Amino acid sequence: MAFNVIKTIGRYEIYDELGRGAMAIVYRAFDPKIKRMLAIKVLRPEFAENPAYRERFLSEARAAGTLTHPGIVTVFDVGEVDEQPFMAMELLEGATLEQFVRTKRHIPGRMILKIAIQLVDALDYAHRNGVVHRDIKPENIVCISDVGQVKIMDFGIAQIKSGSTWSAPDNTVVAGTPRYMSPEQVTGKLVDGRSDLYSLGVILFWLLSGTPPYSATTMAELFKKVVHVNPARLRPVINDVPEALVDVVHSLLKKLPEERYQSGAELLEDLRHIELDMAEHERSWGHRRIIPIRLRWSAFMGVIVAVTVLIGLSAVYQRQRDVVTGLAYDYGATLGRIVAAETAEDLLLEDQAALRTLVKDMQRNHEMLFLSIRDYNGKLLVSTLPPEAVNAAPAVPVAARGEQKIYRQKNRDGEETLRFESPVFYQQRRIGQVDLGVSGETVNSASRTTMTAMLALLVVITSMVSLAAYLMSRRLSAPIEVLRRGMGKIAQGRFDTRIRMRRRDEFERVFAAYNVMAESLEARPHADHGEAPAQPDEEVDAQAEEADAAPPVAHSSRTQPTIEIADSLDIDKSPGRSAGKDSAIAASSSLERDVG
Repeated sequence: MAFNVIKTIGRYEIYDELGRGAMAIVYRAFDPKIKRMLAIKVLRPEFAENPAYRERFLSEARAAGTLTHPGIVTVFDVGEVDEQPFMAMELLEGATLEQFVRTKRHIPGRMILKIAIQLVDALDYAHRNGVVHRDIKPENIVCISDVGQVKIMDFGIAQIKSGSTWSAPDNTVVAGTPRYMSPEQVTGKLVDGRSDLYSLGVILFWLLSGTPPYSATTMAELFKKVVHVNPARLRPVINDVPEALVDVVHSLLKKLPEERYQSGAELLEDLRHIELDMAEHERSWGHRRIIPIRLRWSAFMGVIVAVTVLIGLSAVYQRQRDVVTGLAYDYGATLGRIVAAETAEDLLLEDQAALRTLVKDMQRNHEMLFLSIRDYNGKLLVSTLPPEAVNAAPAVPVAARGEQKIYRQKNRDGEETLRFESPVFYQQRRIGQVDLGVSGETVNSASRTTMTAMLALLVVITSMVSLAAYLMSRRLSAPIEVLRRGMGKIAQGRFDTRIRMRRRDEFERVFAAYNVMAESLEARPHADHGEAPAQPDEEVDAQAEEADAAPPVAHSSRTQPTIEIADSLDIDKSPGRSAGKDSAIAASSSLERDVG
């Protein structure tokens, strides 16, 4: 059917057509009196002639016109020109919820919860003012910002408690969109605000799981499931969804209205509690898991330096111990040779008195633990200790100096002793042996002193390096904290936040990138003037190019059918203007197509 080109409706100047549904057409218009762009919605001519449809159109105007809420599209004016009723409404820039989800692919649980809270708040306001929407679905919800700010539109089949309400010519037909209709809507019973809450439950089920609660190949099968079959347990496709929110969705999908939430206010209270719990969980998770970079870097550098220095000091310590031990061996061996030379003549003469005098004189050396002299046959001639004391523990050979042998053994007190066996020669002929014991604790004491000094040096070096790493990382953590706070403000929608800190390192570039991002976000119209997300869907782009205009996302040809007076409508199959990139959204007729 061809339509006449409309240039004005009353005082409003028509610019272009935004889109059309089964019953109405929406135009982009300009109000010259107040210099404002808005959307004008009019009935299609074939329906404007029917009093029932004019009444239905006026019911939508009355329903939306009585509501003033940030989550509901605003109606500015209602009138009639040349027997053509019209409605002047707020012009929204954005995408429908269905398109928003398709563009974003994955929406965080916090954003879904934020959307739900806004919708419930708006519906509760409408219900308290006596208006039941009866057609809550993603196509009738507009996302006016990229952070999930939404508005409800299209009160085309709304029910008003006071005043006249529209009814279909065929009373056997029910109104609504099949997939989102409540059981009482399907069965034609009286509906109230709890029916809208059921439809909201279907939307939340879809947002969280990616699929609707019911799927069917025929309308009859779908209606049967809506009325009689409980949905499967919701399995969220995102990770940050609390179980309490899943329980809320299933409560909304109860078959009997009295088993659901009885009001939007009751539901809103639970959703806000869930939001607080999610925020608290995120804060506690962050505090439990985070390891400050200044501690991590300090510990890492400390461990690296400690291991490196420890390896070096271990090598130095071992070398130093070997040197000290070698000096002790040389000292004992030299002392043994001296004693052997001194005793050679007395041993040859078997002068035991002279030997005892020599041994007694040698005892004045406090480092000498024992001294014994034997003859050529190994007979003990003189000794400072009894034989059982000298041989209290087995001797372990450790070194040799020529014909001298060096042993390690423990004395009766458990102290380490270096034992030197030195042969006694007279004119190149062996005539006996001198056994000399020297304390080994001197070597151990020197090793312990060296070890203590090295460990102290290790602690000092490690502490200094760790402290330097801590101070350096602390300087790095300061700009990181500035960036974190800035990102937190961006998350709160404060796009006017800028980082003023100046640095002469890589953080300068990071801060510059942050400021550019904030300026870009601030430049995007938000609140009531959000830019529609780009639509990657090829079909949408193709239809937009074919129509050569920006169509209304609220009335894409892919919206769910609205069931209403199906036998009385002749559906127009002419190509409409479906939503696309940067499309304007206006509240228009909820009837996309009618299913009998």
